[in-house]
Amino acid sequence: MTTKLIRTNVKSEENINHIYWFSYFNNSEQSVRYRAIYPLQFIKEKYGVNFSFIFPDYKLKNIFRFISTYFEILFFRKKNSVVVFQKIYSEGLYANMLKLLLFFRREKTIYDIDDAEYLRLPPETIHYFMKNCSGCFVGSSALTEYISLHFKNTSSILTSPVIHHNEIKEIKNEILTIGWIGYYESHFDSLSQLFFPAIRNIDFKINLVILGLRFSEDEEILRNYFLKNKNVTIEIPKNIDWLDEKSVYERIKILDVGIAPLNDTRFNQAKSAFKLKQYLSCGVPVLASAVGENKRFIKHGMNGFICNSSEEFYKKLKVFNEMSKEEYSIISNAARLSLNQFVIDRYCADFITVTSRFL
Repeated sequence: MTTKLIRTNVKSEENINHIYWFSYFNNSEQSVRYRAIYPLQFIKEKYGVNFSFIFPDYKLKNIFRFISTYFEILFFRKKNSVVVFQKIYSEGLYANMLKLLLFFRREKTIYDIDDAEYLRLPPETIHYFMKNCSGCFVGSSALTEYISLHFKNTSSILTSPVIHHNEIKEIKNEILTIGWIGYYESHFDSLSQLFFPAIRNIDFKINLVILGLRFSEDEEILRNYFLKNKNVTIEIPKNIDWLDEKSVYERIKILDVGIAPLNDTRFNQAKSAFKLKQYLSCGVPVLASAVGENKRFIKHGMNGFICNSSEEFYKKLKVFNEMSKEEYSIISNAARLSLNQFVIDRYCADFITVTSRFL
């Protein structure tokens, strides 16, 4: 297996005409929106490449779309087309039908995955696609290493992109506002072991904003944890419309510091650092653990700081609190400039370049 370096200036003699994309879920999943729907729309607008987007669903129109696309690939597949299977992992009817499709039509196929799902789910289906597709698109270097150890296949890192938006940090708040975004339950261990102890030791006023805490019992536990910290104001917005991307970035740009703590586990090592990219795209500097792709995007002292313990999180929060607005503006601007590494334009150019090799 070899991991291919992506060169966006390479031109193929053949052009992609169509992308058949089979997703593991609908657009309520962030990974589906950012690695599939938004890029497919962008690629169609910029490169003129049409697409078929399919996901498992029981509505008749979506079942018909699946069947018609399935048989089109089997018998009337469009010239210069690629088939992408995104994070298919189950043993259900949808996944088994796609396994059968891959068995008969292996040429010009891609398996796309941005998390180490094989560590928390039965891995047989994931391994089948990793092994039998023409190549794999992955969200982290840890995933390429996993593929190289188990399969004779090629993989290319396509880091999950951030869409264009105009929500940019303007000025540091009078009271330092610290925020975290994501699936709270999935990240509770990292937060409780690395970040929350740092907040409990702080002796200056802060606003702590948690975006993604869903259950009242979790909120009660969190508020009780900080009950004695009268200097800490906790904001937990409810009923966030995650599909309204603009409103999500509006919330992020209010923050002064974005937090991305990760325990050093095999699963976290394979994550694509997406929340970190969301912060940076708004010009919000980040405190992040040096785990997985985090260390790829954080330039220590420039667009944020690497923190590997609660003590380090505490010290760097104190640094941000003591920064002048002029000093903060410099690091905020550097954070915004980081966007060039993971903007959707770059992701789509890389996607076109690498898929062209299969034609």
